[in-house]
Amino acid sequence: MQQRPFGVAVLAIAAAVLGAFALIGAGAWWNASEALVWLPSVHAERFIALVMLVVGVTEVVFAYGAWRLRPWAWALGVGLEVIALLLAVLQLGRSDFGRHILTIALACVVLVYLATPRVRAAFGRS
Repeated sequence: MQQRPFGVAVLAIAAAVLGAFALIGAGAWWNASEALVWLPSVHAERFIALVMLVVGVTEVVFAYGAWRLRPWAWALGVGLEVIALLLAVLQLGRSDFGRHILTIALACVVLVYLATPRVRAAFGRS
């Protein structure tokens, strides 16, 4: 088996932690919607919970694939970073400008790292 680059291990651990937090957040949002059942038109909490569930599961799947250096994990990681980058760019005009700039910078760094020949080779990409 190929030696796992240190940066890939860091990405896998970070994705596992982020995925776990997203899953916990999904549960919290779902429970919040249960507490507001007396309001007839509250569906945003359930939608947010479902989105966070999908994000959490996707992050955990990426973490597993990155840790095991599965070829599909490289494409999943690139896809997750492109989505994070696009969402941060779309939110630049909103509050917390610094956080969005940080997200853009981190997404760009991760994308460049995933594109390096050594990392691509580790995932079985040429």
